[in-house]
Amino acid sequence: MNVKTRLTFNSLYVCIITKQRYFGLLVIIYIKEGRLREILPTTPWLSPEDQLEVVEVLYRFGIIKVSNNRDLPLKSGGTTDIYISLRDARNNPGAIEYISNLFAETLLRTVIDRFVEIPDSVSCFAGPISLFAGLPYLTIREQAKEGRVSDAKIIGNANPCDRIAIIDDVITDGASKIAPYMECKKRKLNIIGLIVLVDRQQGWQKVFKENGINMKVWPGMTLHDVRRCLIELDLLQRCEENVEQINPIIVALDGKNWNELLPILDQLRTTGCIFKVNDLVFAEGFDHLLPELATYGRVMVDLKNHDIPNTLVNTCARLRKHNPWAVTIHASGGPEMIAAAVKTFEGTATKVLAVTVLTSINQADCEEIYNRPPTEEVLKLAEIAAKAGAQGLVCSPQEVAMLHENYPGLLLVVPGIRSPEKSVSGDDQKRTGTPQQVMSDGADHIVMGRQILQAANPVAEVNRILNEDLQFF
Repeated sequence: MNVKTRLTFNSLYVCIITKQRYFGLLVIIYIKEGRLREILPTTPWLSPEDQLEVVEVLYRFGIIKVSNNRDLPLKSGGTTDIYISLRDARNNPGAIEYISNLFAETLLRTVIDRFVEIPDSVSCFAGPISLFAGLPYLTIREQAKEGRVSDAKIIGNANPCDRIAIIDDVITDGASKIAPYMECKKRKLNIIGLIVLVDRQQGWQKVFKENGINMKVWPGMTLHDVRRCLIELDLLQRCEENVEQINPIIVALDGKNWNELLPILDQLRTTGCIFKVNDLVFAEGFDHLLPELATYGRVMVDLKNHDIPNTLVNTCARLRKHNPWAVTIHASGGPEMIAAAVKTFEGTATKVLAVTVLTSINQADCEEIYNRPPTEEVLKLAEIAAKAGAQGLVCSPQEVAMLHENYPGLLLVVPGIRSPEKSVSGDDQKRTGTPQQVMSDGADHIVMGRQILQAANPVAEVNRILNEDLQFF
């Protein structure tokens, strides 16, 4: 691919790029028109479709390496399931050309006078990028070169107030970007931002803030995007199927935002847990959150819907296209509402779970609301749900044995679960039980949130529950 020209008029740009074949894959970056950017956007510079293509090409070049065993070593210590090394492009001229054009096309969407490369991950691309984009560049050395008469830390020339973009392969915690930023600021260069291929989402925002770094980061994709693409391309396994089938734990992802959850989800992915979402769905939206979350495991959409049948059908129809593992509705909505939800999901694997009496309701509250004690009300609601066709029930630990005996064909999902002698902050559950107790009584799945999310090591805590509390392995 070759960028043929860059035209500017009234702050517009046109990029013309030719077709090339890499490993038999036809790669096309077609003509794009739009306003040149002086302020970098918040969305990645690769579209989801482009991300899928780029990940596949980089995997074929050997630049992206994967391991379902999460045993790829990291420079900082530890291991990972995905390792990205643009340095390895040096082994393949085709990879250098491909990646250089990705950066060149992106730089042409900005208003800059030159770009700055950080050795040595992107050093092999700097020359081709300069050629393709028609932009001069600077190289910032990590260490000043001894005995040099001119500027010992920078190769190349720039004028004060020149608009520049810094480029690098990835950003992790951001520490390695501080020195180049400071060197550019010392020379009074106008930094519009840092452009990277991948944001590994490892806390660079905090590091930048602590060090007074005011610099936008514009990634082509996040590590989450890379993982999603690899799984979609069947190059990485979400989790072993038998592990997903045997694990009864549903992790409640309540009270955290998406970026907070990503590192936890990344770790929990191979444990086979189901992920339950409620407030996060409202924050992120069905169409964004559910496909993204499915990268890490099966999804239970715990909206506890309770509305007129027509409104409930509209909600279920929106959920249906994302094929969640299960959705929850209130059994007290009545048989017509439950049946409408079940009918909407016909032909899919999605289960409709009817919520009986919330675990936060004690006996006094239940008698005030329903004029019955919890046991009687749960039995009545279970009868309504079963007759309406619900595939499962959500109940407290106290009703599991009773419901298992009366409705052996229904799936029983049980929240309010705590390991013995385990306490969590902010606990508002009133009818609770232990993992071993409810599974022995006949539960199919147990819902545990804070005990896992607040653990120092969530994966270790899941494995401890499976091995010690449930003695599964």
